[in-house]
Amino acid sequence: MKKLILLITAISACTVMNAQPSAYNLSEREFPKVNPDKSVTFSVSAPNAKALSVELGGSYPMTKDEQGVWTATTKPQVDGFHYYSLSAGGVQFADPSTYTFFGMSRYASAVEIPGAADAAFYTPKKDVAQGAVRSVTFYSDVCGEYRRAWVYTPAEYSTNSKNRYPVLYLQHGGGEDETGWLYQGFMDVILDNLIAEGKAEPMIIVCNCNACNYAGQEGRGGDEAFYDMMLKDCIPFIDSNFRTLSDRDHRAVAGLSWGAKNAYDLGLGHPELFSAVAGFSGIIVIGEFRRAGGGAPGYMNDDELLTAFNGVFADPEKFNKDYHLLWMGNGSVEGNNIQGMHEKLASKGINSVFYQSEGTAHEWLTWRRCLYEFSQKLFKF
Repeated sequence: MKKLILLITAISACTVMNAQPSAYNLSEREFPKVNPDKSVTFSVSAPNAKALSVELGGSYPMTKDEQGVWTATTKPQVDGFHYYSLSAGGVQFADPSTYTFFGMSRYASAVEIPGAADAAFYTPKKDVAQGAVRSVTFYSDVCGEYRRAWVYTPAEYSTNSKNRYPVLYLQHGGGEDETGWLYQGFMDVILDNLIAEGKAEPMIIVCNCNACNYAGQEGRGGDEAFYDMMLKDCIPFIDSNFRTLSDRDHRAVAGLSWGAKNAYDLGLGHPELFSAVAGFSGIIVIGEFRRAGGGAPGYMNDDELLTAFNGVFADPEKFNKDYHLLWMGNGSVEGNNIQGMHEKLASKGINSVFYQSEGTAHEWLTWRRCLYEFSQKLFKF
């Protein structure tokens, strides 16, 4: 948690008046630097290296000086969080000058480009009561192993010992893990601020890793193993060890990118357990995820849509009564698939909420904004 506090505090102190060290630099490390035009300058001492490059939304060859210091400057970047790597000899690796984050299916470096006009919603404030985030370990019979989850509880959880709270199960994207929403997404800060402003209901948030194997299975078990673990192990553990409201009306699931698929599969596939579902930058996958010849996704086919998830969409009136919220959002740079899905559902009488983050792509600023908007509508019925 000390790492998280340092990172967020550094971000909140940033301005774009002059080149400044990135918020994620280790103590007293000058580079990388964010420049006034939002480009980023990197500097690495590697006297014996033959060639180095920076990989940040593109490849930037570095130039070596007489002291063996390599430098490169990127093109201007959009606001928010961006993974990057150094590359040499065909191998990409983390910059030794920065904190690392699990993304890209490994630990990678990152920069935060300050200056977003709405950054206040994910910036901590000294007059806002802070919730707690704890790492919990539970045994999974499905996986035959101990697993870790992050659990956020609102500030009042420790003082109102008789209160029970709704639960949001919040999933990361592909190549990330259960730490993503804490370190990259600032989910605790977002909820602290919203709850303090009276815009969101106090709630518990649970973040799991979707990498999952069945006990005794070699190789990755895939989504089905993850779903079984969530339903049979994780949810019962949370309900047994935290003061939850354990009925379906007070349980929601959301996720970003591949985590959106996980959320839709769990939430729409188990209406007996969930009453609210959200996907950030991800579609409702019906049938094959990637269709031969680039065909239209399954939700565009009436027959496939109305028979998916045991016919959950077949009776719009029942769906709209059973589900308090079906929410979907993406960045405006990501295209129109999510909006098209929202419009297709509307044409069948299915209520959903669509949100678009202006000027962002498949990135963490999009997902921070999605969580901010979604949370304000959650558990309000």
